[in-house]
Amino acid sequence: MALWAEAGQNLRRIVPLLGPDAPPADEPEESTPCPGCYRPVYDSSSSGTLIGAGPLPLVGLCRLCVNGTTLRSLRQVDVPLDAHQRTVLESVAAVLV
Repeated sequence: MALWAEAGQNLRRIVPLLGPDAPPADEPEESTPCPGCYRPVYDSSSSGTLIGAGPLPLVGLCRLCVNGTTLRSLRQVDVPLDAHQRTVLESVAAVLV
């Protein structure tokens, strides 16, 4: 119970700092869009580079595109894709096979 009490005290201390009046972060973290799904890929997050996935290496892919989750999900719900996104995701799928 002592751990739960300590966690509750920590939450009471932290939650007010997360409100809309909280000061902004020192510096926003830079990100680039994933070429497969356009999600932001931050320098601190894991991203993938696939060499041999097509005429050019695919750089800065999010982990969901690298492991094929994005393409599987889009195919399941039959979402139309733009040509560039389809090319990137199908290139990744070809490497995964």
